[in-house]
Amino acid sequence: MDVFKITKETGIPLVGCIAFGVLDRGTNLLQIRPTSLCNLNCTFCSVDAGVYSKVHPVAYEVELAYLLQWVKEIAGYKGQGVEANFDSVGEVLTYKDFIQLAEEVKKLENVEKMSMQTNGVLLTKEMINRLEKTGVNRINLSINSLDPEKAKLFSGTKNYDIKHILEMAEHISKSKIELLLAPVYLPSVNDEDIEKIIELAKKLNAKIGIQKYEVYKYGRQYKPAKKINWWKFYKKLEEWEKKYSTKLKLTAEDLKIEKRKRLPRIFEKGEKTIAEIKAPGWVKGQMIGAAKNRAVSINNCNAKIGDKINIKILENKNELYVAEKA
Repeated sequence: MDVFKITKETGIPLVGCIAFGVLDRGTNLLQIRPTSLCNLNCTFCSVDAGVYSKVHPVAYEVELAYLLQWVKEIAGYKGQGVEANFDSVGEVLTYKDFIQLAEEVKKLENVEKMSMQTNGVLLTKEMINRLEKTGVNRINLSINSLDPEKAKLFSGTKNYDIKHILEMAEHISKSKIELLLAPVYLPSVNDEDIEKIIELAKKLNAKIGIQKYEVYKYGRQYKPAKKINWWKFYKKLEEWEKKYSTKLKLTAEDLKIEKRKRLPRIFEKGEKTIAEIKAPGWVKGQMIGAAKNRAVSINNCNAKIGDKINIKILENKNELYVAEKA
């Protein structure tokens, strides 16, 4: 998989594409995505991340200084009490400058909290200690089974070591960083595993945020897992809540996420504009264009970098823009 380096010189805006930059979903929480690289190939990955991806021909890495420029500007727009959430469509710790990124974001005036998502494979005790010093408040740790073989199967790699992940979880639990275990519930596949993870969370005095298995257009479908609706999912959480006397249905209030003014919507659906092609797209057949200081993913596009083309906006939810050639 090729890695495309996004720098200030590329002219690629860091709002508009789901794979990199800053995402604003209308709350005080900003998703900061420095890379789309992933070190695993999870069998149920909702975005088909990893080196064996059949969907994504390219991965992205954003230059540290350029990313900080955008985070500072958007955090300033959102006001005080911003939570900087470091996440990725892949694994955020594959970003070589991650520690420095956290250190610099912590210095920003409106940033009050920092959290991160990780599969834990690249964590070390030394790194956790450094993250604690930078001021990271919470680590959301992906963990889907405590069984060594099932954990390897779910991760898509034989090198996955659940023993290491558990050691990291215990070390986090003894630090000032709050630990949140974040398993994906695969109905009919890891029901017993989820219960053991609930017990582990109680043992470590950690939060647990169980995620619903979903199948998306560009994601991987894990056929042994039964697809259930949201009503059945919440009924299952209620069942486990009663059994283990623990809170499983986490709300925005539990995580202190509150509504805030959104970044202004630049394009409406159906709107036509001109975009300059800047990079290959994250999905096969796409290219990334820049228009009015926003990144736009353009479907079925074979234009070359530097070309200027007419496009029509197809999607604009949460300032994530998808278009087609007009």
